[in-house]
Amino acid sequence: MKRKYLMSLLSTCILINVGCSEQTESTQLPTPTSPTNDFSVTDAKANLTFAKNQYIKMAEQLNNPESLTPKAICQTDKDIICVPRSEEHDGILMEAPAKWTNGFFPGVIWKLLSAKQHINHFDNKQEKTLIETAKYYQQTLFSEAKRGTTHDLGFILYDSFGEALNYSALQDDTRQAYKKALNTGRATLATRYSDEKQVIRSWDWVPQMKIPVVQDGEKLIKKYELSNPWTYPVIVDNMMNLEFLLASNKPRYHEIAFNHAKQTSLNHYFYEASDTKKQYPLSYHVYDYGKNKPGNWQGVGNVSAWARGQAWSFYGFVTIVEALDKAQIELTDYPDFKTHLDNLYTSVEHVLQDDVVPYWDFFAARDNAYEYAENISTDTSVFSGILGLCDKLIEDNIKPYNGYRPMTLNASMLSEEALKQLEGKKNWHGESIIQADKLIPCGTKPYPETHTKIPRDTSAASIFAAALYRFATFSDNEEKSQQFAALADKIMHELTQNYRTDRAESGRPNSFDLGFVLASATGDMGNGGEIDTPIIYGDFYFVEANIRKIEFEAGNTN
Repeated sequence: MKRKYLMSLLSTCILINVGCSEQTESTQLPTPTSPTNDFSVTDAKANLTFAKNQYIKMAEQLNNPESLTPKAICQTDKDIICVPRSEEHDGILMEAPAKWTNGFFPGVIWKLLSAKQHINHFDNKQEKTLIETAKYYQQTLFSEAKRGTTHDLGFILYDSFGEALNYSALQDDTRQAYKKALNTGRATLATRYSDEKQVIRSWDWVPQMKIPVVQDGEKLIKKYELSNPWTYPVIVDNMMNLEFLLASNKPRYHEIAFNHAKQTSLNHYFYEASDTKKQYPLSYHVYDYGKNKPGNWQGVGNVSAWARGQAWSFYGFVTIVEALDKAQIELTDYPDFKTHLDNLYTSVEHVLQDDVVPYWDFFAARDNAYEYAENISTDTSVFSGILGLCDKLIEDNIKPYNGYRPMTLNASMLSEEALKQLEGKKNWHGESIIQADKLIPCGTKPYPETHTKIPRDTSAASIFAAALYRFATFSDNEEKSQQFAALADKIMHELTQNYRTDRAESGRPNSFDLGFVLASATGDMGNGGEIDTPIIYGDFYFVEANIRKIEFEAGNTN
């Protein structure tokens, strides 16, 4: 590990063209404050310095085509701006425009610029590099403010333009342009709200099942219609877009946000059968307000605990509780959001008790995880992407969950048209996909024993930590503040010691050199995408958590 770090450090000195004496000092691994799980302000500042150096490095790597893994359109259309998203195929995945993650890359940079006073060796040249990089990638997001086909405008706009407003040195004309984009985006997001259902619709697209097929001798992955898809889907991630609306003083936007939170609190949670006292509410990923049935697009199965979904849920209600005192509407007809958040904290503490950096789904490592994956309950209506996740669609070492094996499904889950399209077709395992009334997407033979690693999700851990520090900072309940902050400290200690890309034992070999901060995030397991790899939004919330740690401790001192 030491040799790898020194070689990477030498590479860093060359890439960012600064003196190695300064760079060695600023990237030096900090000495742990104690042998316990303590996480100090010194540790937080060291993490921010590391993140700054990494994103300086990434800014340089973006000029090197050999370091990039671009989407096809990024190569064919030179007029568009593609945005860093994750590490894929040993390079920085450059994402096409109009994706929900595109605000996070400039957002990380604006966060670092805004926290400059806490970062060592942040010279003018580095500041200029980061400003120019952030503003360049911000350009592609202006048009998003008018894109009414997505609910993700909080992620796209508020986590980029909104973060930029926190940077005190932002030029006035740029600041005004960014404020205008935010105001336009809020109005656009509000168009997705239904007064009848009292929620913001998440997706307009209809889910399809991906099946690996052999067609004319060529291996393809094709999508097929479901017989009974959702009709009005709302995902728990949508809780993260409410702060975008609440940052405005318009009562209508507050009404939308609090109504959405109300319906989420009523419909998005379940309790395991073993939780007879109903102490630990867990969030479904999706609730279909057309059929009034829940389920998961992400997660091990339709009834499971997708880790990042639990984090979105918790963080979203932290922002709701924080906004209560500033609400522009009467809140007499609403649930007790504070009690709901307390219950969610109890659940978070419970699911993180074994490991504060969770598996990508909290149920994935259970001995009977396969039962959750294969359970198509009539009480749920949402298709889970895991049903079509064949072994040939993921890396050889990845095991999505314990008991991972080919599934035999009812062919009736696909539409009549889809079944006609699949007649006579074979899967990549050489077997017929339709066999009588059964659907065999991944063959019937056991998967290779090489599938051994159930991946974790550092992005979920970072979101939990940022949310916990945030609550601890604004809460007037000293006991709760200390309790929340203590759990955040445990998470950040583990992330810092074992998941930074300069320290991760099992991370991808190029992650440090490419400029990523955290290893081992998991994005979209059901679609076989971004598994056990650095992802920009993981870095975003990790940086945020460090900043919030500093703010929390400063508040305790004052």
